[in-house]
Amino acid sequence: MNDPVLCIWSSSSPNGRRNLLFGLDTQTWGFKDDDPHYANRIRWVLFGHDHNNGSPRIDARTWQAGTLNLVLCELTTPRYEGHAPHWPDEVESGNVIYPYRLGITPVATLADVPASPTNLLGPAGTEGLRMAAISNRGVLVHLDVAPLLQKMGVPTTPDGSVPDLSRTAGSPRPSLPPVRGRRGAGRSNDPEFNKTVEDHAVKLAIKHMGKLGWKDVEVLGKPFDLLFHKPGQEKHVEVKGTSGAGAEVEYTANEVAHFRSCPHGADLVVVRDIVVDRSARPYKASGGKLLHVPDYTAPAEDLQATRWLGRVPGWN
Repeated sequence: MNDPVLCIWSSSSPNGRRNLLFGLDTQTWGFKDDDPHYANRIRWVLFGHDHNNGSPRIDARTWQAGTLNLVLCELTTPRYEGHAPHWPDEVESGNVIYPYRLGITPVATLADVPASPTNLLGPAGTEGLRMAAISNRGVLVHLDVAPLLQKMGVPTTPDGSVPDLSRTAGSPRPSLPPVRGRRGAGRSNDPEFNKTVEDHAVKLAIKHMGKLGWKDVEVLGKPFDLLFHKPGQEKHVEVKGTSGAGAEVEYTANEVAHFRSCPHGADLVVVRDIVVDRSARPYKASGGKLLHVPDYTAPAEDLQATRWLGRVPGWN
């Protein structure tokens, strides 16, 4: 069965490597220019990098005789237009350079894959990656991903619908020089930035829940962010904020346990694309799009094996 796959080539330049690692670390990918393919139904995003020939701008025969490295991702947030500076060069300039964005969940990597059309990639996959390298854009192809998943050792849920992240090797990362910063949902090494994003997300969550009739609120922070009351009822809400796509969020072990055991129903609220103005102190946050997942349970198949990092369902 063929699935729609968006092929993307990552250059071996220092900025290209930094962007690939940052995109995988923040589960967000962006393009400078829009393309109708980005708004189509996409099931997977396949990154290629480091063709053994060096430059990927070569004829098909030379390309197919070589090998390349792959990173397979599941598309978890469809294309949207971002308004928050997110990438390092965007933050440095204060401008949005890659506004057309996707949310991705990295699934697995594979090195030294033959680019032959008779191998794992098939004729559509290998040519899609070559054309992506030549044109510097995403190229949509239809590809049978099952052999690739098998070769990568990626188990799926019993119905075969999604990768079972709880049984994978953990957060996949290609063997490239590390990018500065920490892994996380659009987080940085700037504590004031992180707190500004989190506080803004909590503010929007309180406003959103108030519109649903939950107006009596306590801000806790731990073991969950917000406690709401109604006569004879209470609601627990965990809030996550990001300047990225919100495709995945990071939990603590206690947060996961609370989702799974809360007798009152624990909701998840994720706010993505939060804009932070760092031109003056204190920082100021604005914007953001909110997703509310009622009675979230943190399913095992959504959480990567080596950390409490899981995909967020529901972005449309």
